[in-house]
Amino acid sequence: MPRFRLALALVASCAVALAGCGSSDDDSAGAQGAKAPAKVAADRAAKPTKSPTPTSNPTPTHEPKTAEELKGSIGKIVLTGKEIGHGVEIQNQDDSLTTPTNDICGRKWAGDRRRLARNQDFFWKSGSSPSLVVSGEAVAYEPGTGSKALAEIQSAVGDCDGWKHDQGQIRDVTAVDPPSGALKDAFAWRGVDARDGHTYSYLAVYQADGDLLSAVYVWADSRSQAREVAAQVVPKVADRLENAAN
Repeated sequence: MPRFRLALALVASCAVALAGCGSSDDDSAGAQGAKAPAKVAADRAAKPTKSPTPTSNPTPTHEPKTAEELKGSIGKIVLTGKEIGHGVEIQNQDDSLTTPTNDICGRKWAGDRRRLARNQDFFWKSGSSPSLVVSGEAVAYEPGTGSKALAEIQSAVGDCDGWKHDQGQIRDVTAVDPPSGALKDAFAWRGVDARDGHTYSYLAVYQADGDLLSAVYVWADSRSQAREVAAQVVPKVADRLENAAN
């Protein structure tokens, strides 16, 4: 989960606010009162995802990475502003292990204690109201624990609907299909963030390869825009993640 306070503190310093969508598929930003939290929808059948290259041997063809190798891999995963596109530029970074990876409830998780290293960058357009914010996070976990971390994030989302943060509330949390091109077993969810009297659409996509995890977070003016941006970014990250893990 993205670092709301870190990213949006800079936004506030520029006297701007993020905006997004309501509950319809193509709704746009606007001031709205916070609604009661919605229940998480049942998982739907996943869209086509990117499976590892088939082999006759079901076990991995590469040796498991050591802790040092895993820590050295996370810098190969997060995209640059140019690779993301849409005119965004890097605005903030956070590599601290004291920051939770999945903080949608404002609390830490067991998986955080198994992290070896993390890298998270925030991107939006300089000198303008950031109607689009994209954040990429890469995390290296202790050898053999990456799959547990992804499962923990997926199981936690339902309990986090309605989280009230210091500027508003996350609501209408719903599990959705990850974009096409995501790695197998990728997980995604969307929500509405009512923040400082405005709402914006939010989409998070998590995918993992071994003990390396990638998360892409998108804030946008509308749900359709969030989907569009994620559909462009997630396959690129999947390729980077596979290359870093092998």
